Amino acid sequence: MSEHLPAPGPGDQAEGLRRLLGREPIELTVAACETEVIDAYARIKRIAYERNCHHFKVSISRARSAEQARNVFDSLQRVAREYLGVRLEYLGMAKSEDAPPLTTARPVRGRAAVRSR
Repeated sequence: MSEHLPAPGPGDQAEGLRRLLGREPIELTVAACETEVIDAYARIKRIAYERNCHHFKVSISRARSAEQARNVFDSLQRVAREYLGVRLEYLGMAKSEDAPPLTTARPVRGRAAVRSR
């Protein structure tokens, strides 16, 4: 037995696409160190749930090489996709002036720079 569903109204498709695709991508700059990557994951998780954003553009700062930056991103991307169902896009290595400052007075927390576009 099949059930007939009413055709969607004019605004329904657009709203459905917004829910599916989420909001505009959020840009993150993440330093290539363990605590920064963990903090970035926590921020991505919170933003995904609070803002319904599932697309992030990520640049990696303070990496010793382009290969290290890519490896850091790949690890973050794999975990974020598997556990949060979000899409991360790699923007490359961040210039040092784009990177958030690191502090040595206390453990590094909350330093992944977030910019909405």
